[in-house]
Amino acid sequence: MKGMNRIKRGSGFRGALDYVFGRDAAHNDEPGVLIGGNMSGTDVRQLSREFAAVRALRPDIGKPVWHNSLRLPAGETLSPERWKTLCDDYMARMGFTRDHPRCYVMHDDAQGQHIHIVASRVSATGAVYLGCNENLISTRIIQRLERVYRLTLTQGATYTVDRKIVPPERKQAQQGEVEAALRTGILPPRLQLQQILDATLKRGSQTASEFAHALQAQGVTVVPNIASTGTLNGFSFEIDSMAFKGSALGAAYKWASLKKIVNYDQDRDHAALA
Repeated sequence: MKGMNRIKRGSGFRGALDYVFGRDAAHNDEPGVLIGGNMSGTDVRQLSREFAAVRALRPDIGKPVWHNSLRLPAGETLSPERWKTLCDDYMARMGFTRDHPRCYVMHDDAQGQHIHIVASRVSATGAVYLGCNENLISTRIIQRLERVYRLTLTQGATYTVDRKIVPPERKQAQQGEVEAALRTGILPPRLQLQQILDATLKRGSQTASEFAHALQAQGVTVVPNIASTGTLNGFSFEIDSMAFKGSALGAAYKWASLKKIVNYDQDRDHAALA
């Protein structure tokens, strides 16, 4: 079972609820289904009103929204009741009390059954959940819950010695990108670029010029980051008027990773790239 790479905090409950109850690129068949929590509302509007009433207790808290998801490996499932018990257990271990409103929304997808948890950091008593080091703590809790509930043990996030998450090889599309994809029916540019880059890199060892030309032939604008000394420090990539640095696409697209396959020679490639 995996959580988000980074737990999200936000200012708007309505936007978070619209997202978890709706369809997105990974939820083509069914919208989210409310299966639990500690609130009386049963739809987005009712839940939004309940959250708003509690957030009004602490208008000084700019980001009262707390959002995480718990995803099972493909093929593994839990009943709604079992999910509810697990989520209650998870939230208690994370440090939320019964006074913190939250709802659990399930997506029963072939890619992996999962639950979105939307919670208020402000409790019904006005207390505020601070959640120090919550990403690291969440990873450890998930690993414990896998054993308690006899789930498949999965590889959690990797952390550096100073407790920072090691960037994923491929970054997921952000919420705004997914929503735009739903409106247009077009794969988010970030994912388009990842797919094109993956296919190009699978060709094996190639020069930086060959790499750039292959991408350009597929509709990608390639912008090299070349220092005044002529050293290549990486690339930015643009498609559909959306540009991303390699690091914004994931660790696999940073120059430190690309140069294992893409060879840059200043005398040979500089003029072609510039």
